[in-house]
Amino acid sequence: MTTLAWINGKVCDARNAMVSVMDRGFLFGDGVYEAGRSYDKCFLFLEEHWRRLRVSAGKLELPVPWTDQKLTDGLHEAARAFGHPDVCFRTIVTRGIIDSVGLHMTETPEQCLVHLITQVPEKFELQRKTGVKILTSSVRRNPVSAQDPNIKTSNYLNSLLACQDVKRRGVVDGILCDFQGNVTEGTNFSIFGVTQDNEVITPGLEVGILDSITRRHVLSVAATKFPVREAAIPLEEFQNCKEVFIVSSTREIVGVSEWDGRSYPAPGEITEHLLGLLRAEIRKYVDSHAKF
Repeated sequence: MTTLAWINGKVCDARNAMVSVMDRGFLFGDGVYEAGRSYDKCFLFLEEHWRRLRVSAGKLELPVPWTDQKLTDGLHEAARAFGHPDVCFRTIVTRGIIDSVGLHMTETPEQCLVHLITQVPEKFELQRKTGVKILTSSVRRNPVSAQDPNIKTSNYLNSLLACQDVKRRGVVDGILCDFQGNVTEGTNFSIFGVTQDNEVITPGLEVGILDSITRRHVLSVAATKFPVREAAIPLEEFQNCKEVFIVSSTREIVGVSEWDGRSYPAPGEITEHLLGLLRAEIRKYVDSHAKF
C-alpha cells in the first residue's frame, strides 16, 4: 500500500477510497487542504497547519466543525495504520454532498474530512545532493484580486497549468511570476535566493503568495545569521543571486542547480548552513511534541 486514506473516520487503501461524485470538492474544488510531514512519529508544526486550515476555510465560509484535537486524532490514527514513522500527509476538508449539480452554495448536512498518508519520497534526498532544475513558466500567478493565495484551496489549476508548461520544456518544477514580472513562488514551493552580499531574499507576501509555514521558519532561522529581505523582486534580480533554493514542508530546503539555463551551486554553502539551522529547529520541535 503506497497511500492510505482516512475518510470521515474510516481507514482504507487509497485505491479503494471513495467520496461521492456529488461532493462539492469533487465538482467544484470547493474545499481546502493542508500538507506536511512527520519526523520520528511527530507531525511537524501541526498547530500551525490547523490554524491555516481554518483561515483558508473561513475565507470560503466553509465550516470546519472538528476541534484541533479531533483533527490530530484522526491524522494520528491514519499514520499508525500506515505504520511508518516518517510520512507525508494531506488533510482535506470539502463542503460536502449536495442534492443537485449547481454552483450556488447551499448548506450540506456535513463536511467531508480526509487524511491521506504516504511515505516521504526518496527523491527528495537525491535532490538535496544534486539540486533541481527549474524553468520560469509562461503561466502567470493569479493576481490577488482574482484569487486570494492564502486560501489553500483544492482547486490547484494555476499551478497545474504551470507544471504542464515546464514539463513540455523538459523539467518538472516551475516558477510563476506575477503580471509585473516579479517572482512569486513555485508550483508547490517557496523560492529563496542568496545575493552576492550574502543577503537572503524571498518574494514578499504582497506579491500574491501563500504564507508558507516552512517559509516562515526558514526566514526565522535565516534572520539569526544573515540579513533578510522580503519584497517584490524582479526575475532578473532574483536570477543574479549566487545561490537559489526552494522550500516546502515535505522537501525542507533543496538547492537549485539551474534556472532558465543559469547554473548555481547546489547546494550552496549558505543553503547548506540554512538547512542545518532549520533541521535543528525541527529536532527541537519533534523532541517536545506529541507522537503518533
